[in-house]
Amino acid sequence: MMIKMIMYLNIEQIKNYLIKNNKFRIVFVGDSITSTEWVHPNWREIVEYVLKDKMEKVVDWKISSWEIRGINFGMDGSTTADILNKTNEILDYKPDLIIGLMGGNDVSLGISVEKSIDNIENILETLSKKVPYIFWCNSTPALDGNKKNKEYEPYAIKTLEIGKNNQIKIFDMFNEYKKYDLSKFFTFKSEENLIEGIKAGKIDPQHPNMLGNSYIAKILLKEIFGIEFNPELYLETLFKGGKYPKY
Repeated sequence: MMIKMIMYLNIEQIKNYLIKNNKFRIVFVGDSITSTEWVHPNWREIVEYVLKDKMEKVVDWKISSWEIRGINFGMDGSTTADILNKTNEILDYKPDLIIGLMGGNDVSLGISVEKSIDNIENILETLSKKVPYIFWCNSTPALDGNKKNKEYEPYAIKTLEIGKNNQIKIFDMFNEYKKYDLSKFFTFKSEENLIEGIKAGKIDPQHPNMLGNSYIAKILLKEIFGIEFNPELYLETLFKGGKYPKY
């Protein structure tokens, strides 16, 4: 299986792509770490906002504002098997770039490491036939000391080997995210989650808050587009009422 993958798509490349195709559609694929529908701003929104802002400086603002579109295909509670069954729906959006971030639910819902990797390979093989750019990440870690990290680590490691086996590179979000102070990212109080063994009212150790989402955006903006992003500055100017937050 040969898959066209990217680690960096610079502004000039996107400009040329927009001018040629009159669109740049990003489909964000994954589970609840991707959907983040209860967090505002979430990392998807930030990535789209910053990319549009940068592109306005090199193309007409209408092209940037109107033709760069982000589509949320994050499905809460989904496994790699669920996303594999949805690949045709993903392709219906005619994406130019897919950003995938998922995997942790496979552990909790009984999908083995081997089956999980097989699912991801099949997802990528199907999507790569129609999508020019794909950037796929293993999942973010949970709060330090949470058992989920040890359980998920074999999945995270094997996900990286997909790239090695097929002359491609997949991004290691699991370890990159650990470079930051995770205690600042996990502050949400959880609803009861019997599958994960989390009691209602306890800290949710797996789903990042606004700051945590901003750091996911920071990592992806740098790794995919080469754009520097300051999460603290962004949130500071946002909460002070800035219509267009600085970063």
